[in-house]
Amino acid sequence: MIPTPVRGVLFGAAGLGVLLVAWHIVAVTVYQRANGSPGPVPPPLPVFARALDGLFGGAYAEGLAATAGAAVTGYAVAVVIALGLGILVMIAPPLGPFASQLGVVAACAPAAAIAPIVVLLSPSGSRAVSVVLALLAVEFPLVIGVLLGLRSAAPAQIDLVHAYGGGAWTAIRKVRVISAIPALLAALKLAAPAAFLGAMTGEFFTVGVDEGAGRLLISQQYVGDYTGMWAIALLATVVSALGYGAIALLGRVLAPWTAHTGSIR
Repeated sequence: MIPTPVRGVLFGAAGLGVLLVAWHIVAVTVYQRANGSPGPVPPPLPVFARALDGLFGGAYAEGLAATAGAAVTGYAVAVVIALGLGILVMIAPPLGPFASQLGVVAACAPAAAIAPIVVLLSPSGSRAVSVVLALLAVEFPLVIGVLLGLRSAAPAQIDLVHAYGGGAWTAIRKVRVISAIPALLAALKLAAPAAFLGAMTGEFFTVGVDEGAGRLLISQQYVGDYTGMWAIALLATVVSALGYGAIALLGRVLAPWTAHTGSIR
């Protein structure tokens, strides 16, 4: 009998194979031009070849690195804000609805409305709009994850801390932070791809910025290079998936017991 992890990998590989075959069939039967050149949906092999060529040739690598840098900055700021709000709510529980609503507002703020305002407030050539959109994209899941995690501590453990004279801050340090790790890791994993997507979206609004995955996509669109557009989209997807995987791996190394909780699988 095939072990469950191996079976999962096989099913995943089979699903990916079906997707690639369907992609190729659609590209060569529906979108291929009369002269045989690729149309708006090029076949997967030329897309992979362009992605590898652009990545190792440096044309795409610098752009992806620039976008990833803005995404990491926004992601880090969002983590600090979420942790600060979570601790504040544990010390002053009436602030819980305020923290939750703040996360909802961040999730509901439309990028198309926020981005021009940030552009006006930041100097030309700044990546502030990418950082802000990355922050807004991840703030809600991080706030909810931190609050759920900090509130997951067993009441008996909190009562024990209080019985020995500890206050809310002691309970946070000794009990709540440990209990919050599975939920926090799950939120961090979900937020990683969203941060890259937010930073890439912000590059559609930046002024005086030439580098970035979003800027590369715009330049390929202007010249009608469909293969280049798909290659950039493919690489952006891979980078987002790597962010997700890196957080998952970090969680298994730093907190291996969380792999058995079901929260971060």
